[in-house]
Amino acid sequence: MNRKFKQFSQKLGVKLFVVAVFALACAWLGHYLLSDVVAEWFFYDPRFDTYWESKSDDAVQSFQMYVTDHNLSTQDALTDTVWNKQNSNIILFTEPAFLYEEKKASSDFNDVDKYEAIYCPDGFIYATSYLPGNTYFFWWDVVGLLFGILLFLGITIPFNAYTVHRINKLYQQVVLSSQSGRSSSIEIGGRDEIAKLGNEIESMRISLLSLLKNEKKIRIESERMVASLSHDLRTPLTKLTGYLEILIHKKDLTEIEYEIYLARAAEKANQMKVLTDTLFQKFVIETENTSEYPQEFIDGGEFLNQILYEECSELEDDGFLVKQLPMFHSGYSCRLHIGDIRRVFDNIFSNLRKYADLEFPIVITENEQHNQLCVIIKNHKSKYPSKNVSHKIGLMTVQTLVEQNGGLVNIEQNSTIFSIEIFLPVLTSFEHENDI
Repeated sequence: MNRKFKQFSQKLGVKLFVVAVFALACAWLGHYLLSDVVAEWFFYDPRFDTYWESKSDDAVQSFQMYVTDHNLSTQDALTDTVWNKQNSNIILFTEPAFLYEEKKASSDFNDVDKYEAIYCPDGFIYATSYLPGNTYFFWWDVVGLLFGILLFLGITIPFNAYTVHRINKLYQQVVLSSQSGRSSSIEIGGRDEIAKLGNEIESMRISLLSLLKNEKKIRIESERMVASLSHDLRTPLTKLTGYLEILIHKKDLTEIEYEIYLARAAEKANQMKVLTDTLFQKFVIETENTSEYPQEFIDGGEFLNQILYEECSELEDDGFLVKQLPMFHSGYSCRLHIGDIRRVFDNIFSNLRKYADLEFPIVITENEQHNQLCVIIKNHKSKYPSKNVSHKIGLMTVQTLVEQNGGLVNIEQNSTIFSIEIFLPVLTSFEHENDI
């Protein structure tokens, strides 16, 4: 209950209503104190008795002059109403002479009202005046009303000005955030609707930054993949072109050699098909299944032996020297994307053709551990490397593909030696049984 009341009391409309009621109460109290309490204190204070007595005496003398000027008889003076209308702020009391004399002769007479004699042509009467202070209290009431209005405005205007200031502060922060690339945070104190709006805008800003960051990451990855696939297409395309040229122009091939080159050409064509299919699925067929990363259970040792044999054979055909080819033991269960691993070694051996020194042999060694297989390739750098511009895409692709398959790449080089280590994970028997 207290929590709901606290939440309700923090609403901006409730705050405005409470401030308005408080300001109205203060305005009424200020008006009451000024127009009633202070005004009556001044009006009835003994220090002002002389002032009001002089006003009463002046009123009686004014009536005497009015009677004299209009030559009123005693009866006319007693019943006259014209003077009263002309002096509405004064109440005039008149008494016949005989009646006043009788009161004066009585033992309990007390001349508090101080009657004065008004002389008429046929005698005289007695009169006194009383000032009720209507005009006096009217102006005090006006001053009290103005004071109450000032009190009301003096309380509500600062609150409204503070509310407008917070709204303007929120607007300025939003503008600053948009101008700074949404890097500036939005902070508004309080727990009312303005603060909640600021928090919602801040949440939207963070979500938008996250979305833009993810979009940028996806775009960079897509561009990198396009560059990687485009780069990787060149290697099988070059080999395919070479095999086809041998089949076309070399007439003295035996039937076995012809079948070998034809099988190699078909293999590279199939490899190109896999790469183009990957590119097509990535950027055209945006389906749910494209997010899956297909991997297969293979014997890692036999698979690496096959790849290294094929790549080294082609490398030797191109005039390079390869030291004794290592042989992995079988029985290492791996879960890998076959196409990715082929692309890895295609890129590595393509770089060897470009940058390895033909005069020095290429050294390939293996390292078998319980949880990983390692291929180490080391070569001397050519003094006359390929003149083709290198964008370092091949090595970046190698690292990305190996990491996607749970492996690791370690590259070391200096001015003369280049060495690369490829680590591929091996499944334990427990992992293999669970995955199956």
